[in-house]
Amino acid sequence: MGTGSFAYQLFFLLHLLAVIVGFGSSFVWPVLAAMARQQEPPVAYAMSNAGFQAAKVLTTPFIWAAGGFGVALIVLSDEAWKFSDTWISIAFLLFFAAALFSLFVHVPNLRAMLALQEKLVSGEVTPGPGGPPAEVAELQARGKRARMYGGILHLLFLLLMIDMIWKPGT
Repeated sequence: MGTGSFAYQLFFLLHLLAVIVGFGSSFVWPVLAAMARQQEPPVAYAMSNAGFQAAKVLTTPFIWAAGGFGVALIVLSDEAWKFSDTWISIAFLLFFAAALFSLFVHVPNLRAMLALQEKLVSGEVTPGPGGPPAEVAELQARGKRARMYGGILHLLFLLLMIDMIWKPGT
């Protein structure tokens, strides 16, 4: 088929659309989180939960689709691109590093934050020693980690884009 074929161009379009929706939406969640931090606990929890649920529809499946369409582009390129090309190996490494980091580090932290927010809203909290509930301090610490983890994922996305634009090794 080759890189000029209709099938290749269609999958390239789908790849770019998936990148825009999946990775693009991931830049919205930190903004919503910052807005939620300024709200009372019930509103903050509702905003955080809505963002987490929306990411399951807008971010995660489209990021996986971007990877799948990228693999299809390699196959459809008629050897113009090979799985053994340096830039493709780097892309796989960055993509799977980000996916595993998100799956095993970032998302579990976000789930724990939602659970803490739910406890704060329900009033089932551990009294702090003369101050706010212990869950507040844990939520703040996890929030800092969430911001750092999100930054790491955005950095990996930037490196992935640089790799795909400049294609080192070609």
